[in-house]
Amino acid sequence: MMGCFSSSETNAFCDCTALLQQVSIPPSVTELGDGAFSGCSNLTDVQFAHKGALQVIGNYAFCNCLALQQVSIPPSVTELGDGAFRGCSNLTDVQFAHEGALQVVGNDAFCNCTALQQLSIPPSVTKLGHAFMGCRNLAEVILLGEGFLDLDHLSGEAALNKTKINEMFGPGLSAFSDCRLTTIKIELSQRVARLPIECRRSVEGEIPDMQRLELTQDGNIFASYAVIRRLLGSMNVQDTNNQTAASLHRLLRLISFHELKESSILTELAIWKSRIDQATTPVQPKERSEYRVLIPDPAKCLIMEYCGFTGFLEPTIEGD
Repeated sequence: MMGCFSSSETNAFCDCTALLQQVSIPPSVTELGDGAFSGCSNLTDVQFAHKGALQVIGNYAFCNCLALQQVSIPPSVTELGDGAFRGCSNLTDVQFAHEGALQVVGNDAFCNCTALQQLSIPPSVTKLGHAFMGCRNLAEVILLGEGFLDLDHLSGEAALNKTKINEMFGPGLSAFSDCRLTTIKIELSQRVARLPIECRRSVEGEIPDMQRLELTQDGNIFASYAVIRRLLGSMNVQDTNNQTAASLHRLLRLISFHELKESSILTELAIWKSRIDQATTPVQPKERSEYRVLIPDPAKCLIMEYCGFTGFLEPTIEGD
């Protein structure tokens, strides 16, 4: 597809089963109409412009594209319509932009995509409807970012923000009805990645001893929650004996300690340099140590509060 049009008509290429095998959506397109490529059973490759203007993929836009195996939703898309990729039975890889604009994934958007086994959902998504109903081989869902944790209640099962999960996935995880979902993971890598490499290695070295936490070879950190299936088919996320919550508390405490330490060091260096710069006479190298000051505990508490983890590090501040 070439050109500078802004949207496609409803059913524009519906049932083009013989010739259409590849399609490239130009950056000028803002909306794909309902059923735009529905029934294109030989379509194997869909390329979206990464920096394009596409915002909406319409209802059933790629429904029953049986040969489609991979799709990467561009970061500009805010909404996937109902049944957008319904019945794409060979679809094994769905990629959402981590920092994209996607908010709504419509009902049945990936219904009966039976080859799909794993899925990562970005933090921008607020509603899934019954999006993955019938994906019977989907066993693992990864939630990107800390938004699904209740950082004020990390001491028990309340660490998992079940209210937000139910709002997004529906009661009983209805978004995944008829899936063999066994695990929901929460990705926790971003804050660790911002630490200096020595601090990061120190934190990562502790993770193997933390139950229900996983460190992958590429440095990603995941907290795992088991999915329990009930008698009537609904599902529930469970933290057995609060193992995940306890490990999360320990991990975030370590991260906070290193954040506080690094913030204190940088602040001390800045104050030290400022005092030297403001001296009335040039400070000789051997005299510079006299201008150094330590960050007082009240200031450390403010830094800790800024980091968002007041209450984690009192023993550290008090010297225990």
